[in-house]
Amino acid sequence: MSDIDFFHKPADMPRFVVVVEDSESLASSLALAIETIPDVKALVAHHPEAALGLLTTYPDISALLTDLNLPAFDGFELIDRVRQLETYKDLPAIMITAEESIKLADNGERSRPNAILQKPFSPREVRRVLESLLA
Repeated sequence: MSDIDFFHKPADMPRFVVVVEDSESLASSLALAIETIPDVKALVAHHPEAALGLLTTYPDISALLTDLNLPAFDGFELIDRVRQLETYKDLPAIMITAEESIKLADNGERSRPNAILQKPFSPREVRRVLESLLA
């Protein structure tokens, strides 16, 4: 047990969004866009295994933003693995992709993102979608 236990999240405590993107420049752009939302902080991982580590390290993640094409396994599998964790079974997830079409039917309901952003996208679009999921 930690020195401080939060039964109710303090109003000034930031919400964390995990960004999983193997391109450092795109990850930085996404983090900057996310952090324009008041009281929201981005936690960046360049590999899906690192993202899973963040989710076990930070107990209060508010959303996941992941690229479709990642090293080791894709964004669908990442979302599925995250939502297998009881704490994150309902975690909002946004997928970003350069692919024209994505076959959602082949993936289970648990691995389905709440939103898909097509590359290229604007920081304003990222913010708008994320704010609606965090509301």
